[in-house]
Amino acid sequence: MNIRIRAGLTQFAWGMSVLLCLTANINLASPAESIDILRSTPMEVNGYASAKAFPETFTTQDQVIQALNSTPVLLVHMEALRRAYHDLAPGEHDKLLEAIHKRRLTNEKDLMLGFDHGYAQMVFKQNKTGLFFLRKANDYFKDQFSALAYAMAQVEADINLENSTPEITTTRKMDATFKLGDAVIRDAMNHQPGFWPSYIQVIAKMKPMPAYKSFSHRDFSLTYVPYGDSVTSLQGVSTSSLPLSSADATTGSLTDVPLGNTCSPDEASPLETSSQPISGASVAQQSAIFNGKAALIQFFPSPEPKQYHVRVTGNDGQPMATFTANTIPRRIVEDLDKDGVYEVVVRQYAENPLMPVIVYRYTPCGLERDQKIHESFQ
Repeated sequence: MNIRIRAGLTQFAWGMSVLLCLTANINLASPAESIDILRSTPMEVNGYASAKAFPETFTTQDQVIQALNSTPVLLVHMEALRRAYHDLAPGEHDKLLEAIHKRRLTNEKDLMLGFDHGYAQMVFKQNKTGLFFLRKANDYFKDQFSALAYAMAQVEADINLENSTPEITTTRKMDATFKLGDAVIRDAMNHQPGFWPSYIQVIAKMKPMPAYKSFSHRDFSLTYVPYGDSVTSLQGVSTSSLPLSSADATTGSLTDVPLGNTCSPDEASPLETSSQPISGASVAQQSAIFNGKAALIQFFPSPEPKQYHVRVTGNDGQPMATFTANTIPRRIVEDLDKDGVYEVVVRQYAENPLMPVIVYRYTPCGLERDQKIHESFQ
């Protein structure tokens, strides 16, 4: 009898030790830190007249509903709801959510109303039901903003609502990156103002999370401007001062002068200018030929940190283009259109993701900035 009791006590003690170990492991597991993307990431909506008409501060739910009804642009809806969360008194939050809910019920087939309902539920309540409406809206609209909104909501829900950790890759995290990739592809095909700077801000919020490390460092500007043919390498660092044009020697500054005198002012596009003086030697240079016209590309140091003045001069010494860049790329000349005519291409996503690509194209008036590519990142 005593032997049985002793054996039972031993088994009980072993069981308790196992239980204590399991409990200790559970307690030692660090809880997932909450993240805030939907409420803290402002969307860039300054390019839309409807957003410029926002009141300085939302004070009533009626003002927010009016803002939502004023435009079909989902990015503006996202920013209106984000600002409403911060602007409205807590007592107005529930009134707004009720108004948005009733608004959706008036026409349940209108997925824009469903989008607003889902986004508001995620922003104001972190209600996972919002994901359902955002997914349906993205399946219907298939635009860059619906994909961006759904991805943002998934990134937040994965950590805050599903107890995931920043280190572990989950199905939710993977789908969020797929949706962000879709958003970039859609915007490259049909660019809308405000997408790129908004996307970059979202990526900045994701970078601290190890599970997104590879994705968040990917250069998606290549979706907009793929590498061109016949890429030419930049030559080595210059060790001595290079001659300046007579105009530069007189003024000591970079100036924009169209190549030749055949273009009227109306025909020439305005180029980026700089009044900063050139000092010291150029730090890199490359010879190039643009449609049979010989030219020299030079990088000069700038007083601004991590910035360079770039000057392209013809063989007659006249500047064809001047601009600033945030890096000295290994390759500076590419044939983007595969037509045998080179372009000056500065790829600087790592240094300046808000202006990741600068392109200058040859024209009879000189090198002119590709405004369409510039606007793709605005």
